[in-house]
Amino acid sequence: MIYLVAVVTGCSKPKGLLYSDIARVQLNDTSTVNNTFFYEPATVTRDTVYIKVNTIGPIANFDRAVNLMPVVEQGVLNPAIPGVHYVPLDDPSLKKMMVVKANAVVAMIPIIMLRDPSLKVQSVRLRLGLVANDQFGLGQVKDRSCTVLFSDRLERFFSWRVDSYLAAAFSSFGKYSTGKHQFMYDTLKERVDEEWYQAIAKIGGQQHYKNLLKARLEIFNADPANLASGKAPLRETSNPTSPIVAFP
Repeated sequence: MIYLVAVVTGCSKPKGLLYSDIARVQLNDTSTVNNTFFYEPATVTRDTVYIKVNTIGPIANFDRAVNLMPVVEQGVLNPAIPGVHYVPLDDPSLKKMMVVKANAVVAMIPIIMLRDPSLKVQSVRLRLGLVANDQFGLGQVKDRSCTVLFSDRLERFFSWRVDSYLAAAFSSFGKYSTGKHQFMYDTLKERVDEEWYQAIAKIGGQQHYKNLLKARLEIFNADPANLASGKAPLRETSNPTSPIVAFP
């Protein structure tokens, strides 16, 4: 399960937001969330991402419904299909979970992903947006929507979410690619995901893993069998003209 980290704002009034004395909701972290079934046994057919919603304004002594709805995006490839790739957010089974509980100031809204066979060959995108209702108005425009990208193949994880120093894993392992990620998984024989990265970061093990992977990549690329088969040099994708995988 993945949690979007957010800061509880409670009754505080965020800078730049003008509003009357009403309750509002917003997201603090609107980064794209990546998730995958890749590491799970075949018996696992559902997984859940929790989107953290913050409230602004008065606290209530009763449950208050939150409207987090799919957003239709024009021209987007592989949009997630309700009932195929995820449980529709208006499904009756989710009603009791789509709320801010009584006397609470945050809510964890579940997005239940379904392991459809199509996820083996493509990643799907689910754009989500908060919608005002009779319980809540909306917070700042920039904090009203987020995206979940998921599949049944290797995906970026949070600490490697972008190819820049904004993502901690980029400093250690460089540019992300599916070819590099697959090589790391095949070499290390373990999950290479956010939990793994946080574990090695906690003990300062990034340099050790980078050195190990660089050495193994050199061996892989020098193997005559890999050269003869075209597997070497290792490339970022299956396209034979794609860039060659490299660690910094």
